[in-house]
Amino acid sequence: MVQQTDSKQYDAIIVGGGFTGLVAARELSMLGHSVTLLEGRDRLGGRTWTDHQLGSNLEMGGTYVHWYQPHVWTELTRYGLEVYQAPSAQKAYWITGEKVHSGTPQELNSIVKESFERLMSQANKHLPLPHSPLQSSSLRELDGKSVMEYLESFTLAQEEYDFLSSLLATDFNGSPEEGALTQMFRWWAFANGNRYVFADTVSRFKIKTGTRSLINSIAADIDADIQLSVAVASIDHTGDYVEVHTEDGQCYEARAVIVTAPLATLDNIQFRPELSKEKQAFINEKQVSKGVKVWARVRGEMEPFVAYAPSEYPLNSVHLDHTVEGDSIVVGFGPNADRLDPNDRYAIEKALQCWLPDIEVVESAGHNWAADEFSRETWSMLKPNQLTSYIEEMRRRENGVFLAGAAYANGWGGFIDGAIESGITTSRRVSKYIAASKACPSCNL
Repeated sequence: MVQQTDSKQYDAIIVGGGFTGLVAARELSMLGHSVTLLEGRDRLGGRTWTDHQLGSNLEMGGTYVHWYQPHVWTELTRYGLEVYQAPSAQKAYWITGEKVHSGTPQELNSIVKESFERLMSQANKHLPLPHSPLQSSSLRELDGKSVMEYLESFTLAQEEYDFLSSLLATDFNGSPEEGALTQMFRWWAFANGNRYVFADTVSRFKIKTGTRSLINSIAADIDADIQLSVAVASIDHTGDYVEVHTEDGQCYEARAVIVTAPLATLDNIQFRPELSKEKQAFINEKQVSKGVKVWARVRGEMEPFVAYAPSEYPLNSVHLDHTVEGDSIVVGFGPNADRLDPNDRYAIEKALQCWLPDIEVVESAGHNWAADEFSRETWSMLKPNQLTSYIEEMRRRENGVFLAGAAYANGWGGFIDGAIESGITTSRRVSKYIAASKACPSCNL
């Protein structure tokens, strides 16, 4: 048994060093609170990670940003970071009825322009205030539907259905049959029902110096202890102070703790007393996204392209990202990490050959977030009924324990923007709680 050391006391402990945890730590330290941040990995960033592979700096996890995403754009402005975009596609490939078709991106988009914009207009109808989703009674009524169930209420040609299946499988990074209609409505509402605006907001612009530059900028503003390779085993919130116990036998005490670990990993932490039954139910249900993001270096310089395949294919969307030393770097997304190893170049080559039979993959790369002990999922995408059944409860504190993360955001759930939003709002609630507990230590807050 590891011998436990004397506990160390703070105003707040942050569990997890992704965007939510770092923003919360920055806000609390700027408000004058003593803070420590515990991160299980040997790096900061959580499910964002800029790594150098295939001769390039690659975003292995969360990537895309946009000025329609208010919280992340504020951070980019604060730190003077610029964005850039991948080259615009000149060629499009799509699979329908198990056959490959090709044409211009305009020809591809014309397939679903009318049906997709009809779908997206419904989002505006049910979400007049996109950042207040739970205030919409009609959205609550729709929360039990999956997005594919909703599609069945429309009369769609096979080509339309297959293309929409490709798009939705990419967005959910998992099976769209399991994904909530309301999850997509929340995204679509921010694009005001316009397909092209939506595409820009979710998949076009990246941080020029990588997501790590934003992570490092935020971390540099934190006046707190940041500890890496420290995994949390249990959290005891029975007394006036919360005790956080690590796997290596350390104990930390604080008036409050913010747990920003992904939903799929919360059952790795033992809470004493147990979290509410509603929180436990959500933790047990998990969410949709267990897919894969793949990078491949392809021999030769390719014309900028996009490619789509329905949800049953190993990759649902692929596009050219950039070129390097005479080769092409492409990125793709698939719905099931168990089906495709991103580091198996032969498997990736075979998946890409569904569209381009002569393509040659020199090397491939990726990170299996679904198998990573500190994530066990990719970006957060909700199942039917989870928004209305659990999100308010997940944001409710229990004693001095607060949960935070992109999954619980009001706005861009699943995005860097949602993670930052949750870090800001939760840290402000925690600051008020700390102040109240200091003013009246014996009060049952």
